[in-house]
Amino acid sequence: MTTRANIVVIGGGLAGMSAALEALHQTRNAVGVSVALLEKETRTGGNSAKASSGINGVLTRTQKAQRVADSVRAFARDTERSGHGRSNETLVRKLTEDSTAAVTWLQKEFGLDLDVLAQLGGHSAPRTHRRPEVGGKPQPVGWGIVSALAERLGAYARDGSGRFRLETGAHVTQLLKASDGGVAGAEYTTANGARHRVRADVVVLATGGFAGEGARPGFLREYAPQLAGLASTNGAFATGDGLRLASALGAALVDMDQVQVHPTGFVAAADPANPTKFLAAEALRGEGGILLDAQGARFVDELDTRDRVTAAIFRHCAAPDTCARHNSTNAGQGPSAAAFLVLPQAAADRFGLGSLGFYAKMGLVSRAAGVDGLAAALRVDAKVLRETLGAYDAARSTSGQSDAYGKSVFPEAVAAAEAYFWGVVTPVTHYCMGGLRFDIRTRVLRAADGAPIRGLLAAGEVTGGLHGANRLAGNSLLECVVYGREAGRQAATAMKAL
Repeated sequence: MTTRANIVVIGGGLAGMSAALEALHQTRNAVGVSVALLEKETRTGGNSAKASSGINGVLTRTQKAQRVADSVRAFARDTERSGHGRSNETLVRKLTEDSTAAVTWLQKEFGLDLDVLAQLGGHSAPRTHRRPEVGGKPQPVGWGIVSALAERLGAYARDGSGRFRLETGAHVTQLLKASDGGVAGAEYTTANGARHRVRADVVVLATGGFAGEGARPGFLREYAPQLAGLASTNGAFATGDGLRLASALGAALVDMDQVQVHPTGFVAAADPANPTKFLAAEALRGEGGILLDAQGARFVDELDTRDRVTAAIFRHCAAPDTCARHNSTNAGQGPSAAAFLVLPQAAADRFGLGSLGFYAKMGLVSRAAGVDGLAAALRVDAKVLRETLGAYDAARSTSGQSDAYGKSVFPEAVAAAEAYFWGVVTPVTHYCMGGLRFDIRTRVLRAADGAPIRGLLAAGEVTGGLHGANRLAGNSLLECVVYGREAGRQAATAMKAL
């Protein structure tokens, strides 16, 4: 069966939904322009729905209300430093300059209460926005954002205008090639095996990365074989579909070997060998959580960039006597490198007891009473633990100076808490910095000559070049909104030019 839509968006995560909504908004007065969104899973959201640390933004109403001194320049500098000099500065500039509008769009247009700020690893100021708990219950930031956008798209689908349609269970297998080498639509299959074609003037790829491939053959094994088989926070659906689709039309790929390993995926006591891990949010450390090895010693600045914290865990927590484990009969089935993540009561209060309660119900976090209780739970020497916690607080009391691990921001004291919350964490594949080469107008570029492929745009994790060698925490949701909306605008502009 062949249908038609002027603009086709492939992928229903935050980037894809942002693109669809912006395209619908920009063409609201255009007669006969339609948008179709194709999602291969049974519902929208993708990995965006799992995001838990927040979305970055500078000069937002939240920063202003909390009198945070920040700037676009500082944000760009942090982003480029995190990327170790490999980030495309033009793409970074757009990301950071548009961050105010991106967060404001979510707050004003969708009424999202992005009112909690945290200073996460690699940041020079508190600029990562998340949602507060309500009535002691957590409001996961990623889930809240994608749910709000999905609700708005649902309203478009039901309004009877025919301007928008959403099709789930639609696995795109091929982009249709026009006679001039551009894109003319897409071919896809549905759950019943039926093949469909949709003709289009513009196609937006928002299919995400490939960190969910695990040990299966694919991009991960081809470009980063050392990570194939490592546990992941990604759903199994993250298999690089958009990269294959665009490569078949000659699209350029960039930084494909740059795959981010997040330092803290929770190890479940009941199932330590499970290859899919629940992310231990960056905000757990941003609000004052610390990392300990199995001896009860610190070994890293917990607020350093993700790649450096990950490297430190592999370096210091991989020996039999330093790898953290749960006290369970199957603990030996867990990862070969792991650390204890510990939050004193004050840090737990800052992060949100409702969220920690959610982790506890999943068997990821436990509570211990006082230092002695924590030492017993972690099975470490209480004297060593007291020395570790005391040294941390001593460094904290020395204003403006760094400790032995380079840490200079100490959100909370840790040595004398009435209670502690703790879990076991391990490095996990989390995000692909590499992907399709694109420009600030979201046009996908051809490998042969660097020219744009007509009618093909891309946004989100399917693209590469923005984050360089390491993505800064909180930039994923932001990237999806900034470049997703830009793709929607560019698609609408293309329609007006026809």
